[in-house]
Amino acid sequence: MKLPQLLSVFMLGGFLSACGPSYFLTMKPTAADTIWYEGREMMLQEQDSMLVQMSFVRYEGRELVFEAVVENGSSQPILVAPEQFYYQPVVTQAAAAGTPTNVPGRVAAIDPEQRMQQLETQLAYESKEATKVSFGELLTTLSHITENVASIKKEETEKEIDEREERQQSERDYYTNHRIDHSIAADQVRYTKEEVEQRLLRKNTLPPGQYIRGYVYFPRTDAADVIRVVVPVNEQQPATFDFTQDRTKQ
Repeated sequence: MKLPQLLSVFMLGGFLSACGPSYFLTMKPTAADTIWYEGREMMLQEQDSMLVQMSFVRYEGRELVFEAVVENGSSQPILVAPEQFYYQPVVTQAAAAGTPTNVPGRVAAIDPEQRMQQLETQLAYESKEATKVSFGELLTTLSHITENVASIKKEETEKEIDEREERQQSERDYYTNHRIDHSIAADQVRYTKEEVEQRLLRKNTLPPGQYIRGYVYFPRTDAADVIRVVVPVNEQQPATFDFTQDRTKQ
């Protein structure tokens, strides 16, 4: 199954499409005491010698992208496992006509290792299709050879010759364009994979005095007014961050 090629598209907002009007989505921290970093508002929580920071990055296709920073100020190593992150979507307002209304109780983060495996699989598929000579293409080539040999014995008009050559060229172009399309797709997936490898938060044992940062991906819940992100690096008291999701009618 193909990954959506929208993985590589950077968006500052998302669009909702339904039977009614469309909405532009924006996300911002609920807390007032935020700091700005690289053009984004970031919330901080410190507890038991651990500092956790969270900021919203963008809407990307059907996903939400956040950046997390975890700093271990304790004397013991801690495990940072982004696949254990989750958020609770909260609805605080009555749904407007045309807006989505399906709100799950809890949304788990996308496992980063599964994300990497999906990209590897997609890249391998697109690369193979970009160089593949299919059985259908072999049959088409064979039929062209057979047809051209048979045409020698015929008295074709110039119009018939032109039509045959044009049709055969069109059939060859079909397979050529197929390879070009997959070559472009392979480049797109390769670019996305490189960016994800650089940015993605992976599972790590964090030594004392060290910090780690990276992107965490979640499935979108467009109907939620509040996205409550939970970071369970501290089992007794997970860090929570509330983000307000606003809809502006187009």
